[in-house]
Amino acid sequence: MSEAVPVALVAALVVVVLVLLVLRRGRPRDLVAPDRPAADGQAEVLRLARSGRTVEAVKVLRAQTGLSLLDAKRVVDLLAAGGTWSPGVPVPGANVDDAVRAEAARLLHRGRKIQAIKVVREHTNLSLADAKRYVERL
Repeated sequence: MSEAVPVALVAALVVVVLVLLVLRRGRPRDLVAPDRPAADGQAEVLRLARSGRTVEAVKVLRAQTGLSLLDAKRVVDLLAAGGTWSPGVPVPGANVDDAVRAEAARLLHRGRKIQAIKVVREHTNLSLADAKRYVERL
């Protein structure tokens, strides 16, 4: 019996190692180290965005343009959805129309802050938090 114990331990160890190797193979691609950015940064951002590597695309875009994290994320989401963007084109929701600004300011000054936020959100792509910050700055 004393010889059977070491053989059983070795067999159990081999099984554990094999199971760990199989589990490691199934890891998602996001856990793989990111590729280095290519010389053509815009093409790299587009490639990363369309391959679902959002975090890496946002990092590359921010390094190239100096956009805020939120704006870079919006641009990457737009690219991933098949849209296009160039640095000269404003980020969706970044600019608020003068009529919307005037209506939001009118509502805010009448004490109707929630309605002002709703107006801003209805006419822009701003999140609730961003619309609230915008209205509070009026």
